[in-house]
Amino acid sequence: MILSRYILKEHIAPFFYSLFVITFLFLVDFLIRILSSILSKGLGWRVVLEIMVLNLAWMLALSIPMAVLVATLMAFGRFSSDNEVTAMKSLGISPFKAMLPVMLIAIALGVGLVYFNNDVLPEANFRAAALRNDISRKKPTALITPRTLIRDFDNYLIWIDELDQASGRIGGVRIYSIEPGKPVRYTFADSAYMEYANGGKSIVIHLLGGENHFVDPKEAANYVRVAFKSQDVAIDNVDATLERHTRSYRTDREMKIQDMYAIVRASESRLKALRQEYRQKIFDELHAMDIVLAADTVKGVPPRLLQGTWWKDDPIGTLAYAEVKRQEKDKMYLIERYERREDNELKEISQYMVEIHKKFSIPVACLVFVFIGVPLGIMARRGGIGTGVVYSVAFYLIYWVCLLRGEVMADRLLISPWVAMWLPNILVGLGGLFLVVRMSRENYLNNVSLLQKLARLVWRKRARPGAPA
Repeated sequence: MILSRYILKEHIAPFFYSLFVITFLFLVDFLIRILSSILSKGLGWRVVLEIMVLNLAWMLALSIPMAVLVATLMAFGRFSSDNEVTAMKSLGISPFKAMLPVMLIAIALGVGLVYFNNDVLPEANFRAAALRNDISRKKPTALITPRTLIRDFDNYLIWIDELDQASGRIGGVRIYSIEPGKPVRYTFADSAYMEYANGGKSIVIHLLGGENHFVDPKEAANYVRVAFKSQDVAIDNVDATLERHTRSYRTDREMKIQDMYAIVRASESRLKALRQEYRQKIFDELHAMDIVLAADTVKGVPPRLLQGTWWKDDPIGTLAYAEVKRQEKDKMYLIERYERREDNELKEISQYMVEIHKKFSIPVACLVFVFIGVPLGIMARRGGIGTGVVYSVAFYLIYWVCLLRGEVMADRLLISPWVAMWLPNILVGLGGLFLVVRMSRENYLNNVSLLQKLARLVWRKRARPGAPA
């Protein structure tokens, strides 16, 4: 009991330290990707903080299993470097027995992560998506940027060559009006100045010395060109306030397991009904059509082949080849339509089943990484964040690449969803079990690092007499 508490105590600091570092790296990468949107929209610090908090959910779902791997490697690496593993062996305590408390904590973390992935993560993803949509609709108060096509105004595209920040004068203005149901109107001016109106909800651009170009809406053959000395263009709906909207639609990553299962069952019911419908439309008649096409249309079809078929009332006993060919094309069209509809239903089922399995497979990785971390930590004979990061990044990359590629293949119906989501755990787990078995037999590289062992084998081969250089 004392030993178990000691082992777990040595894991606490590395776990929280690595969890903080990994989550921080995720957060920095996320902020870099959205930095331009934050700056261009002029968001307040509270909105930015809300964005960060909501997106921390998916970051924690990924960083917790990786933190387990790093903490296990660091803790057992320190045990090995301080010869505490040797002391445990001398007391009859095997490394596998020392793993048990860590495995129990990993199981508890996995169970908690399943709850987190099913109840907390979908709601956070849903709110984050709703906030992103609200931000995308927000119009900033200072959108006029030189030599950049401005698309933020409804029904307008604007380009300017230069902008004097001191005086606010604009040079080389081009405005494209693309209102629905009206011809495109192109306006350019040598210079202009801009001001806000209606409490900042509208922009008025005062154009000086330019032309209007447009097609006459009453006569499409007439192209109109009108010069002007001054002209005003008013653009509405540029309110800079962030308006919140309710959002009812949820994607697969914003749903709980129960909701996704309901969609899967509905898709399976539609697929079953689809197959029954097209069986009656197509497949029951294909055999009869094959008989007609295979029969000799000159000599006539034997009467026995016509019994019970839909063409039995034909007075001649055969159908014209052109008519059969036309019907065959119709059947082929129905078959292609059936295949498309079936493919859509199967892809929807696979998409949601992937997310269901993912909610369990990633938490189980906490336990799988313990089987990897303990033997590798002991082999390293050197604790510290460096060893932990190197080994954990390597195995986590293998795990994550397999998970991503599996998800892509499952979405394309190349493999089943459970194989796509559980194969990384199986592969990494088998590798971990192999290392644990060798560790328990005390022949796991004899406390020599993997690279040192490999280098020694290569050197012996090269130094052998008669061996090729």
